Amino acid sequence: MSIHRRRFWLLVSYLLLLLPLIGYGASQAMQTKVNSPIDWVTAAFPARNDYDQFCQVFGNSDTVIISWPGCTIDNPDLDRFVKVLRTADEFQDAQQQWYFERVISGRELYRSLNAPQMGLTTEEVHSRLRGTFIGANGKTTCIIVSFTPEGLQKRKALVASIRDALQQHCQLDTDQIHLAGPIIDGLEIDLASKDSLDRFVLPSTLIVLFICWICLRSFRAALLVFGLSLLAQGITLALIHYSGESITALLIVMPPLIQVLAVAGGIHLVNYYFDAVKDPSIEQPAAYAFQIGWLPCLLSAGTTAIGLASLLVSGLTPIRLFGGYAACGVLITTGLLLTLIPGMFSVWPLKRKPPKATESESSQSARHDVWFYLTAALNKQHLPIACVSLAAMAAAGFGISRINTSVRIETLFPEQSTILNDYHWLEDHVGSLVPIEVVLTCTPEAQLSFREQLLMVWNIERELKKTENLNRTISTMTFAPRFPRPANLSRELFQYRANEALLGMKSQFIDSGYLKEREGQRQFRITTYVSSLNNADYNAYLDLIGDKVDTTIQSSFETVPPGISTQRTGIMPLVHEIQRQLMVDLFKSFLFAFVIIAVVMTIVQGGIIAGLVSMVSNVFPPLMIFGLLGWLSVSVDIGSVMTASVALGIAVDDTLHYLTFFRRRLDAGYSAIDSVLYAYRHCGKAMIQTSLICGLGLLVFAFSNFVPTSRFAWMMFGLLFMALLGDLIVLPALLLSPLGRFFTLASERDAAEPSA
Repeated sequence: MSIHRRRFWLLVSYLLLLLPLIGYGASQAMQTKVNSPIDWVTAAFPARNDYDQFCQVFGNSDTVIISWPGCTIDNPDLDRFVKVLRTADEFQDAQQQWYFERVISGRELYRSLNAPQMGLTTEEVHSRLRGTFIGANGKTTCIIVSFTPEGLQKRKALVASIRDALQQHCQLDTDQIHLAGPIIDGLEIDLASKDSLDRFVLPSTLIVLFICWICLRSFRAALLVFGLSLLAQGITLALIHYSGESITALLIVMPPLIQVLAVAGGIHLVNYYFDAVKDPSIEQPAAYAFQIGWLPCLLSAGTTAIGLASLLVSGLTPIRLFGGYAACGVLITTGLLLTLIPGMFSVWPLKRKPPKATESESSQSARHDVWFYLTAALNKQHLPIACVSLAAMAAAGFGISRINTSVRIETLFPEQSTILNDYHWLEDHVGSLVPIEVVLTCTPEAQLSFREQLLMVWNIERELKKTENLNRTISTMTFAPRFPRPANLSRELFQYRANEALLGMKSQFIDSGYLKEREGQRQFRITTYVSSLNNADYNAYLDLIGDKVDTTIQSSFETVPPGISTQRTGIMPLVHEIQRQLMVDLFKSFLFAFVIIAVVMTIVQGGIIAGLVSMVSNVFPPLMIFGLLGWLSVSVDIGSVMTASVALGIAVDDTLHYLTFFRRRLDAGYSAIDSVLYAYRHCGKAMIQTSLICGLGLLVFAFSNFVPTSRFAWMMFGLLFMALLGDLIVLPALLLSPLGRFFTLASERDAAEPSA
């Protein structure tokens, strides 16, 4: 047995020994876990810091809003249900610690405000709670459950228990229950993405294997390429698990990236081997395939890994993780391809067919096949094609500036989905669901009485209610009684007595969750609600509210006393700010990756112009697809933007394979036309096979009901098609155009250098 075969068998043995660990690690990495966008940034992120400060004082906003037809302020079922939520064992851990921070019942709030000691009329109670805890009909209400961090980790089981309690204690059918809020958003996204994987992974896998078999016309070769793509995915996922991380919403696109690159590299190497098998003059086809394939494989892997590793400069955790793990996955994939494919074919070679009459190289290049006719057509029309392609890219580049990004809940699910129906029902029957929080802080330095501080809260709330789309509020003053001033009582005495009475109710205000006292300062909470379903810009609302609050405070005093400060925050404004920043970072990181790959390409191609020309086909797919989306005003989400990295990887791989053979032929003294034809015949079929296998394999996910998964599939299919068009049409046209002479000049310079 040769030394090469012994090395191959040792490598296979090690992989077989590690296979159980790889399988376990990959399965654990893919387990559904609670992933919140809030965890994507550190406390150094300004919006996250503001939200953390709010949560430390008033608790987090991980809530579930619950209602149903018949959930009214006069329905006693609500009391039984709320008691279950507060006392039942399924809502407590083994140490009897509650999984919820608070359970707020609209019925309880209504009764407390309607108590005689509050001095409020029924109309005043309705006015205070309308649009927050009482619907427009004056009857329908809701229950809000706030989860602890421990409860958040068990949200799936707890939400299921909430549904069971509703069915048991309120005699409700499943379709009568309406749930919404951040907890439900995250849970439904996790369940929908997992359902898509469970339903479509197997069909996608079978399609990839079947098309591999059809294209390669060898079940053994198809199984080898397919198996290596799965192994590369498994090792990369296991690396994520054993390094202490897990799959997040952004890392979910990494396995398809690894599969696409593994299939692409494998298809090229297998085709090189098939070409060698057909040539009787080549004694060791497997060694020949490695010899001609290792350079483009390493170049494509190196440039792709460098581009992905550039994401490590991002200040956002998921982008860094994606860049680091994807770069490692690309290198692992390349190592597997270059060792296992040649090794496998050297151990179990394909049988050679009876040799045909030997053709000379010149006669082979003269035969009239599809590549010959394509080369001839491009040679005649290379200038119009190159000009049209560059003009289209310029127009697409302008279209990218028009791209709209969206991270709203209604863009994630189809219109008829349960979660959107629940949101519509709750907003129609109860009120707006997205809270934006204002915290007014008064220190002793302000020298204001408790009553004066509450009046400031009341003035702020009154001004917010005058603002369109912000007229649903709740604050400390919602829970304050009405103090009519007796006619025979002086103004000063009335203010003193009102202040004393309000101080006596301070504990009730604190219990309501809208007042906190610590270290001598008081913090008042004002919550205003906006719709979750219109096209609102939550951060714009945040700025508008800030302006209203500042103006109100300034108008309340001739000179604003020291010791008064305000803060605005909210979980949805925070999430949208994080995702907006993520989108910006993804675009910047892609541009950074493009620049790095362009620099590498100029070095590989031996010239700046030659390197930039070779980059055209790499940037062509994402530029055309995203430019088209911009012109069509189609909103994109984070998953869609991440497909650009996948497209860049596959385009770089095919481009480098093509250019490697083009340059080899050119360096041998042949013309650009002959070199283009030579590269076509060595790489063209593999490029088409790669695009068909990966594109159709991913396209099955387009039938998913989870919109991001469906959109990802369509985007990948379009990007792969554009990558194929760029490498088979645009790049050869540029090589045959006057720009191609820069490759010729580089080759002439190399030939002119003295040998060592």
